[in-house]
Amino acid sequence: MYIYLSLITILICSSDILCQRSSPLQVEKDTAVYDLLQNYHHYTELDRLLNQWAANYSKIAEVFSVGKSFTGRDLLTMHLTSPLTTDIEKEQDENQLLKPKFKWIANMHGDETIGREMMIALIYHLLLNSQSNTRIARLLSTTDIYIMPSMNPDGFESSAEGVCDSRSLHGRGNTKNIDLNRDFPSPFTPLKQWKNGSTADLFYGRQPETIAVMKWILKENFVLSANLHGGSVVASYPYDETAYHTANTYGESPDDSLFRYIARTYATKHLTMSKSDGCGEKFAEGITNGAKWYDVPGGMQDFNYLHSNAFEITLELSCCKYPSAGDGTLKTEWDNNKEALLAYMEMSHLGVKGFIRDAETRTGISGALIQAEGILHPIRSVKHGAYWRLLLPGLHNITITAAGYLPQTKFNVNVTNENSTSALRLDFNLQPIAHNTSSSTTTTKDVSSTNDVYNLLSNYADKLMNNSRDDVLKALVDPQYKPVYHNYQSMVEKLKELNNKYPNITSLYTIGKSNEQRDLWVMIVSDQPLTHEPGEPEVKYIGNIHGDESVGRECLILFIEYLCINYGQNEYITHLVNNVRIHIMPTMNPDGFEYEYKQTVHAQGIHAPGQGRLNANKIDLNRNFPKIELEHVTNENQNDIAIPKQNVDNGGYRLDKLTNSEQHLEPEVRAAMHWSIIYPFVLSGNLHGGALVANYPYDNRVVGSSTKESKSPDDKTFQMLAKAYSHAHPKMYKGDSCIKFSDGITNGAAWYVVDGGMQDWSYAYTSDMEVTIELGCTKYPDEADLKSYWDDNKGALLAYITQVVHGIRGFAFDSKTKIPLSGVVIHVHGNQHNVTTYRDGDFFRLITPGVYDITAERIGYQSETKQNILVGSQSSTYVEFKLKRKDSSNDSDKQGPFSTFVDSTSTNIKTIYRQVKEFVLYRTLFLIISGICALVLAIIFAMVVIYLKCCQGSTSRSHTGFQRYEPLVQDENDLPRIERVQGRKNHPMASDSDDEDNETLFSSKMNKSMIP
Repeated sequence: MYIYLSLITILICSSDILCQRSSPLQVEKDTAVYDLLQNYHHYTELDRLLNQWAANYSKIAEVFSVGKSFTGRDLLTMHLTSPLTTDIEKEQDENQLLKPKFKWIANMHGDETIGREMMIALIYHLLLNSQSNTRIARLLSTTDIYIMPSMNPDGFESSAEGVCDSRSLHGRGNTKNIDLNRDFPSPFTPLKQWKNGSTADLFYGRQPETIAVMKWILKENFVLSANLHGGSVVASYPYDETAYHTANTYGESPDDSLFRYIARTYATKHLTMSKSDGCGEKFAEGITNGAKWYDVPGGMQDFNYLHSNAFEITLELSCCKYPSAGDGTLKTEWDNNKEALLAYMEMSHLGVKGFIRDAETRTGISGALIQAEGILHPIRSVKHGAYWRLLLPGLHNITITAAGYLPQTKFNVNVTNENSTSALRLDFNLQPIAHNTSSSTTTTKDVSSTNDVYNLLSNYADKLMNNSRDDVLKALVDPQYKPVYHNYQSMVEKLKELNNKYPNITSLYTIGKSNEQRDLWVMIVSDQPLTHEPGEPEVKYIGNIHGDESVGRECLILFIEYLCINYGQNEYITHLVNNVRIHIMPTMNPDGFEYEYKQTVHAQGIHAPGQGRLNANKIDLNRNFPKIELEHVTNENQNDIAIPKQNVDNGGYRLDKLTNSEQHLEPEVRAAMHWSIIYPFVLSGNLHGGALVANYPYDNRVVGSSTKESKSPDDKTFQMLAKAYSHAHPKMYKGDSCIKFSDGITNGAAWYVVDGGMQDWSYAYTSDMEVTIELGCTKYPDEADLKSYWDDNKGALLAYITQVVHGIRGFAFDSKTKIPLSGVVIHVHGNQHNVTTYRDGDFFRLITPGVYDITAERIGYQSETKQNILVGSQSSTYVEFKLKRKDSSNDSDKQGPFSTFVDSTSTNIKTIYRQVKEFVLYRTLFLIISGICALVLAIIFAMVVIYLKCCQGSTSRSHTGFQRYEPLVQDENDLPRIERVQGRKNHPMASDSDDEDNETLFSSKMNKSMIP
């Protein structure tokens, strides 16, 4: 009996499946798409089709213009989602707010046409199947899809069908023969500088098509996108461009693994792409890194990744750029791409999404930073606090930071990506930082408690620098193993072991790769390892920049464990880790060390055949940083002080200015430079070997100078820092080792000149003060001697980074909005070296004890000076700046009576609106009252109708006869032209407004560009 029932069930299901497969309706829909692809669609026909479809499917589709081409053609775009909603409707539905936005852009090269037709077919396919196909209905209901069939309509109109490669910019470029995929801002090309010192904006000098798409990308919050091209069959992913634009160079992004995954997904779903056997080029799995294939400066996919939240790849769809449509090519290409197009859009739902809200008010926080541990690419939350972060499956630690709020981290978030229609929901509720509005954002209590902690830490450092050193160290626990040399593999295993053992206070990440593709690992030790805490200084140690100088490498591995095992057990270490964020890179030259590790005779320096001191390219990394040109200060009282030449841009913080030089920078150096710029390091130590001394800037010297020393503006401060290490070392301060140094310290150039060294670069280009520390006369000692090196240096390593609590610290705010200001220049009078505030408005200025005048300056603000600031020998002095905007001071005093009236009226309207909104939210009461009002109105209306009918009986109809209404001009055939668009009625949308401040991005009127 059960067998019969099972057979019947199977037959029913099978017949149902067969019926679905052979559904005449489905065949008809597929045929309709094929019919559409019998020929190419020029601009006029494209315009007509999109408007017709938008009218026929008005509940799920709308067409708008992102902008105009050089000749005035609209950059037509179709928006598809189910249902289309207004902003007000979205605000009432969390599911609508959390829909990820996806975009397709095709035909940016006018002669690459397959993508253009695939987009037209995709729009039609989605519309036809929006109700009958479960997968497509689900995709439309969970995703906001935007499709631009042609970014270069002018170029398309100039191209010739059947020409596979025009080999010119005619057709490929826009009307002005500009390649639009070389017209976006490049991270390695400086923006134009005006004579008055200001910088042009991102849009200056670019084509109208580029500007329109840039503004669209920056205003919308796309999560995933793709750019369709032709000329090959491959999925290309970022980066497209590298600093020197050299061939065959891999442009690795922080999200390289994710980009490879989404590119591979498209390639494998495509019927031929993954086979990698077309167009004469071989691409493994049908994917390639953009720069590895060929360098594209100013490309669109890199712009998306670097300037917005969007992840974009480039899809090359055909060997022939503009094949003839007559032989069924377009139908074949649709078959090749249809499944891949759908699968790629579904990847908008990878990773996590959610809301970031104020824990007290429950309002959304826009602009918050979302950081996944180990991926140096944060994204930002948008309106209402919504965010989306694409991630691969695995356990992720995710940290949220926002100005004015305490950071929050969620550990071991299990991302599975099993649900293709929704990313993992992960909300954050941030606690506001307590404010003292009467005087300071940081309360007096906070400043006082921080001062107490800094005083305690300073006292411990002082003890390490005198006869109490042993007392401090006896209270600390050493790692319970005999120090050994770690090759690269064992070092990585050890770092990962420590990270897994102490996950709450460590974070392991890589800043880049060496020449031989070894990761440059860094371990953070901090109570908040995943985020910068406003008001907390950050320090770093770097070891093994010379591969044969090995002591620093092993001491730093031990130092990481030393901090971890004593955290929570020892007062000094616990307060240090809680109040200073410590970054430790055991090796900056893993390739050089690997060579040296395998040798039987070590540290032969530049005379060794393989030169373990150097990197794999035989380059000394501590001579490879951008050279700093120095000149003497013209002030008579400081004529022995050197500063970077004023006519040489040594003070620029942009990476493009640092890497666009004739000097070739090694990948290890570029990674270290980028790392030093994106993190707000205050103090650094660079560990070497070959002497026993603490060496401070400058290493270079003014050309032609007769003085041996090369003093920086902070010479006294650097001596203080160097002595902190030297005097905390049981031997260094004596200065009687292999080379004699007074106090165990030396000015770099006074010892020997180093041109292109890391410590000079750090001081000239960042707010970081770095000292080079030579740990011993033997560069690569026997393994048995490592224990004695560790015992000599562990206290000095602690004392040195504790110096970060000295000097001046504080914040800079906008006086009106109270928003923290980044990029504020902090200038100590009489000192030619400045520091700048970080993104949370915080700054740290290491300086010796004394009395100083300090000025804070920022473009667009009035400068502010604090006089007679006393800096002591222990805790740093807290200073807060509240800068006033130059164009907004005393605005209230300048208002006339009309402005006052407008302000008052605006306030009253807002108050009424809030009261009405609150009333409407009481749904039951609102419905009852609304029903009563509706009934009363209906009665009145009925009475009016009856009255009019009674009056009609006595009305003469001798001239007109009986007629219920006069013909009106607004009948459909007589609509004014201004109310029609391409033959269909255009109903004004609720968002249309004459108020420029409320101008919406999209316009349903085809004669109105989205971008003014």
